[in-house]
Amino acid sequence: MKTLNTKLTALAACCALPMMFAAANANAFDFDVDGTKVSVGGYAKLMMNYDTDGVHRAPQNGDLFGVYNIAVDGSPDAEANDLDLTARESRLFVATAKETEYGTLTSKIEGDFFADIDADGPTFSNSHGFRIRHAYVQLKNGNETILTGQTWTTFMDFASSMPTMDFAADPGNPFARQAQIRYQHDFRPGHNVSVSLENPTNGLCSAGPAIYLTNCGSTVAQDKVPDMVVKYFYANNTFTFSPRAVLRRFEIDGKSAFGYGLAAGASMKFGADHKVVMNAMYGDGIGRYAGLGYNAGAGLDATGEIDTVKYTSITGGLQLKATDKLLVTVGAGYAKQDKDQFESGLLGGAAIKHTLGVHSYVYYDLTKDLQYAFGITHGRLTNLLEQDGDMTRYQAYVKYAF
Repeated sequence: MKTLNTKLTALAACCALPMMFAAANANAFDFDVDGTKVSVGGYAKLMMNYDTDGVHRAPQNGDLFGVYNIAVDGSPDAEANDLDLTARESRLFVATAKETEYGTLTSKIEGDFFADIDADGPTFSNSHGFRIRHAYVQLKNGNETILTGQTWTTFMDFASSMPTMDFAADPGNPFARQAQIRYQHDFRPGHNVSVSLENPTNGLCSAGPAIYLTNCGSTVAQDKVPDMVVKYFYANNTFTFSPRAVLRRFEIDGKSAFGYGLAAGASMKFGADHKVVMNAMYGDGIGRYAGLGYNAGAGLDATGEIDTVKYTSITGGLQLKATDKLLVTVGAGYAKQDKDQFESGLLGGAAIKHTLGVHSYVYYDLTKDLQYAFGITHGRLTNLLEQDGDMTRYQAYVKYAF
């Protein structure tokens, strides 16, 4: 009964917290400099997380609900509860647009405060480092667009993705920002094809929890060829569809292998601006493109040979526009990795066998700039040692865009 009362109290706090804050209406700041339109904006966001039946310590000190990182039963964090308030997701951006003889030239630089500063934590200052999210320039001339810089990977499809209250998403949702060169041809508005060369990295061998791989190689990984992504996108007033593919090359200790990933997403509007979405993904070596970098792409097995890891996922959800100001969402995702690479000695026992995440959120726009939200997220996993873990997070935020 005590645990139930604690959960109900946390949920009530999630619902009530946003109403404790108010702010005046605001707009992005726009001005002109020698024919270049400049926009400066961003948002301030206060997030509250209350974890029950398990807590997160990572990634980003637990401020993300990383389904791949749930504590397994029997571990110190598996039964703990924790309350955390943070404003580190707040962000700033500068965007420009200018007409030139070669076409419309635009750029954007955006950052937030989600970089960790471990020596300056919540004891007194809650300082967090400023980091680059996006930094790119693009030139659009008629139906042709060229982009260079850092932004979302072309492998992502936002039209078939569910919105979440923090940066994390349901398992199986592709997620990566990285430097790239991208070419896009528009057949018409909402109908295009894109090809990009993007920054390569093996993933878990060179960044992330190496315990998932038993052997990263004595020289770790060498990146010699960019990842190549191809994406097709079609949209009309009701329906969107986007198949994508990524091709990757791995080299570890002089041994090489190719990996790939395939995905297809779709969305459909119905009724009064309601929407249903679905996305399926499969890959052999897809690795870090599968979500938050917690899936291995390739490594060395027990015999020292290089091999790639198979991965499958499906995500979906429903968005209900109750009123012009009120949005209700329900979403879920399921992902699994191939057990063969565990049996061959490539993957460690802490690597994910399969994981499931579900969430339901309510978003309310008090004004066009001030949004409140609250909801619940639940996740569970089984690792390759057949250890299980699950946890629930209650969330609420208030976000003021300017």
